[in-house]
Amino acid sequence: MSQLIFPIVESRKNKLISITGNVGRFFEVIAPDQEQMSLSEIERFYQEVASSLDQLSEKYYFKFYSWKWKNYFETNAPEVPRIAGVEFIPCHDPLGIFFGNKELISDIGIYQDYLSFNGEFWRILSVQDFKEDAIASNPIPIGPNYVLSFRPQAQHRSISLLERIRSAHLNSFFKSKRDPRSEGAYQQAEELLEDLTHGRERLFSFELFVVVRGPTLEKVNEYTKNIYNELASHGIKTLCEGQSLRHLKSGLGELFNELIPGVKPKLGLRKLPNKTGHLRYLLPLFRSHLMDEGQEFADIYGSELYLNILAKEFPNRNILISGASGFGKSVMVNKLVHPLIPKHPTVILDMGASFKRLTLYHEGSYLKQGINPMQFRDAEFLREIILSQVDLSKFDKLERGRLLKSLRAILEDNSVIAFRSLLERLEADFKHISLYFEECLDSFSDEVIGDVNLLYVDIQDYSQAMVTPVILFALEYYKRIKVRQKILVFDECWEFLTGHASFITKSFRTIRKTGGLAIAISQGLEDFAKIDRELSRAIINNAYFRFFFPQELTPNETVSEFDIERINQLRFVKNVVSECYLVTKDQRFKKILGIYLSSLERELFHTEDGEDQPLMNYLNEKRAYFASNSEAIEAFVRLRYGENNHYLSV
Repeated sequence: MSQLIFPIVESRKNKLISITGNVGRFFEVIAPDQEQMSLSEIERFYQEVASSLDQLSEKYYFKFYSWKWKNYFETNAPEVPRIAGVEFIPCHDPLGIFFGNKELISDIGIYQDYLSFNGEFWRILSVQDFKEDAIASNPIPIGPNYVLSFRPQAQHRSISLLERIRSAHLNSFFKSKRDPRSEGAYQQAEELLEDLTHGRERLFSFELFVVVRGPTLEKVNEYTKNIYNELASHGIKTLCEGQSLRHLKSGLGELFNELIPGVKPKLGLRKLPNKTGHLRYLLPLFRSHLMDEGQEFADIYGSELYLNILAKEFPNRNILISGASGFGKSVMVNKLVHPLIPKHPTVILDMGASFKRLTLYHEGSYLKQGINPMQFRDAEFLREIILSQVDLSKFDKLERGRLLKSLRAILEDNSVIAFRSLLERLEADFKHISLYFEECLDSFSDEVIGDVNLLYVDIQDYSQAMVTPVILFALEYYKRIKVRQKILVFDECWEFLTGHASFITKSFRTIRKTGGLAIAISQGLEDFAKIDRELSRAIINNAYFRFFFPQELTPNETVSEFDIERINQLRFVKNVVSECYLVTKDQRFKKILGIYLSSLERELFHTEDGEDQPLMNYLNEKRAYFASNSEAIEAFVRLRYGENNHYLSV
């Protein structure tokens, strides 16, 4: 074992001073999320990166870090590179970020092929070579920590180097036996020299080191093997650095020193030449991001993503959730709504008890005893109730207008309070109209529903004839909630609303404009359109957030080929992984989200038949011992899953 002298004498904000007098500045790099970019957008982005690299001065060094899923940059240059779409934000704790601790509480020990300090083990792999194939964006796998140091070469030195390479391989063309490798090297030097002369490329000297970290040496050995194999699969050849005469290795301590922020890299033994067109893809510009805060989801790599659907920056908050059955649509809606209910009045139109346990947890009110359309005394709403029962072929535009006029006249008489009385008065203008309601008249009541924080309606509790009136009633109740930020969940019940597209469209447009949040759930988009094309188009057009679960789609005005490609990549394995694709109307977000549930969420959101029986048995026996349903359910979850908050897939 050998030891190091710590190379940094001062660290103040983002400025570092080394024992050699070098002054470096440290920044966090905020890059665009390339997963949300098309191939042409990615190509334009890397053209900007190349242009920026070509402007760098050979007087300074540039050091990029891919570190714990974030990117950083350090340089002794007075200015940072200017890359369109990339921010360089001063970072005031560079040593804490690098070491994982603001202070070194132990000496840095250097061993045969690893380092040890602060109870952690590190191993350094230096990159020796890349495959000769044309390089694409992100050639280095996502995840490993690495440090890329480089310095531009002066133009005359680059040309001199290429001339020497050409001269060294020129004789290969005059040998009696061909040497394809030497001829290829000559040709590459020839082409690069031409690009260099015309300003299409620039040469750099660079070093790239992959850092493997772990709590034990066994873990580091395991991680090293995995990373080594993954890099090799990408055509990247690496060498494990060490400090051992017996194994003919040395220099590990010096290499490690140069990785520390603030230390000027010498670009010595591990130096490789590179050109702009290749180097640009080695820069750690990976970022997976939606928002800085909000509800937690996961990206395709398992890292956290955050989404706040109530953020003021969005033009509207309406949501469409579409996909085939069984892939987690209702679970997603439960997850979105669950944390919002305590602060936002909510109406849930359910079809099949998908939200019943959520309602139980939040102690919502259940609409089961029929409806009173006269509670709202609104002529347009009452016309929709009437039209839900009549023969629509007898009510063309003229007749609908006459019906609206009659309703307005009747409502001027405040003595008409009951719905039965309304029907009786309508008989004067529409003979026998009350007979349309004979089958379901007993389901209309005179009861007025007061203000509740959560109103739950399961349409399967009602007869077929009453489903449409109940849906219309719940929608009207929601519209009249006086709070601006309110929530409506609209489950897959669109087939009951054919013939009411105009009223539904107007309602969803009002919700959009007044700051409410309506969540519309549908089967696949193409199936939705078959039910009612006008209605489906209205719902889609008024939705800013569109969450797609697996389904068969063809490109149309709603989904592009890019969207369909992402939807086809979605993974679903029950209790292992569940993903959806989020795209916003303005294309701000185009991201695959992984859905993971806490133990409580899993208990509340899952809808398999019979799965809620243990919970219901527990509540029947123990509910009296708790102050609220939520306390009782949380106690049951602790008993069933343990104290730890396990995160499970859908």
